[in-house]
Amino acid sequence: TTTTTTTTISVARVKPTPLSSWNTNLKNHPPVTSQIRLFAASSSSKSGPKSYPKHEKNRNLVRADRVLSNRGWSSRSECFRVLKQNRVSMYSEKEDKWVPVLGPSTKIPMDCQIRVDGTHTVETIPLLYVYHKPKWILSVMHDPRGRPTLADIGLSTTLTKQLHPVGRLDYDTSGLLLFSSDGKLTQKLLHPTQGIEKEYVALVEGHVDTTLLQEQLEVTGVETTEGTHTAKLVHVDHMDSPQEVSSILQNVRDTLPQEYNTTDLEQKGYLHPNCTSISQVRLVVNEGKHRMVRRVLANCGHAVIELRRERHGVIQLGDLKQGEFRHLQPHELEWALQLSKNRKKIKALSKEKKDVN
Repeated sequence: TTTTTTTTISVARVKPTPLSSWNTNLKNHPPVTSQIRLFAASSSSKSGPKSYPKHEKNRNLVRADRVLSNRGWSSRSECFRVLKQNRVSMYSEKEDKWVPVLGPSTKIPMDCQIRVDGTHTVETIPLLYVYHKPKWILSVMHDPRGRPTLADIGLSTTLTKQLHPVGRLDYDTSGLLLFSSDGKLTQKLLHPTQGIEKEYVALVEGHVDTTLLQEQLEVTGVETTEGTHTAKLVHVDHMDSPQEVSSILQNVRDTLPQEYNTTDLEQKGYLHPNCTSISQVRLVVNEGKHRMVRRVLANCGHAVIELRRERHGVIQLGDLKQGEFRHLQPHELEWALQLSKNRKKIKALSKEKKDVN
C-alpha cells in the first residue's frame, strides 16, 4: 500500500510599494555611480600599488638617442646605433667623471656634456643664447638683395639648425638679440600679455624736455598708425656741444650702407644737416611691434638717429662686444626656466582678452 503525503505551501500576499515612496527612498541614497566611485577610492587607498608623483628633476631627462640627434650629431638611427654599441659617455657632475650611457633609451639631462668614442665632444644646445647684433644685419637667414643676414654671423652649423631668433631687431638697430631652442619659451618671451620689459637707448635729434616726454610716454600715450603706445622713461642726457653733435652725425653718415641715400634720409627728417642738439633717451617698453620705439619718439618730435636694445627681461647686454655671443648667466637661466614652466598662463590670458573684447 502506497501512502501519498501532500504538503501545502501558503504564500503571503505582499502589498506593492507605492511609486511615491520609491522616489523618496532614491532621494535619501546617493546614485549608484557615486557609490562605485566611493568604493573604488576607498579600496584603492587600502590596497594595490601606490602611484607617487614624478620627481621634478626627472621631467628634464630625455632619451639619450633624442638628445644626441637634437644636437645635430647625426641621424636618429645612427645615434641609436652608436648608443647600442656603448660608444657614448656623459659627464656626471655627481660622480665628477665621465660615465658610459647604457643605451638609446637611457634618460639623461638635455644639457649634459656628451662624448662619442671618448674623444668627440657633442656640442650642447643652449636654451637661450645671447647675441650682440651690429647695425646693418638683417634678422633673417636669407636676403634676395644680398645684404648681411643672421646666416653670416658665425653660428656653428649645429646651432644654426637648432636655434631660432627671438623676434627681430631692425636692420639699422643694434643690441641684444636672443636665440632660442624652445619654441614655447620664445612665444612667452614675445607675447605682450607676459609684460616682459625691453630696454632701449636711443640717440634722438633735439634737446628733449624730460618732463614733457615723460608725460607723453607714460600718461597720455603716443598715437601711431597701429594705435596708442606707452613707455617708461628711465633717463635723458643732453649733448649740446656743436663739435660733439657734428662728430656723432658724421660717424652715422660714414657708416651708412650703400643702399641708403643720405639726401633721402635728410628729407624724411633723419640726419638733418641743421641739427644742433642731440639727446640720449633710455626707455622701457612692453611690446615689440615693428619700429615702434622709432615711431613713438619721432611722433614726440625727436627723430631717432641710432637705437640700441640693452635688455630683454632680466637678460642684459652688458659689456658684450658687437658680433659676439655668450651663454646665459645662472640667474638669467633660472628666470628663463621659471618663465617656461607655466605654459598655460599665456593661453588663459589670451582667452580672457578675447572675452573682454
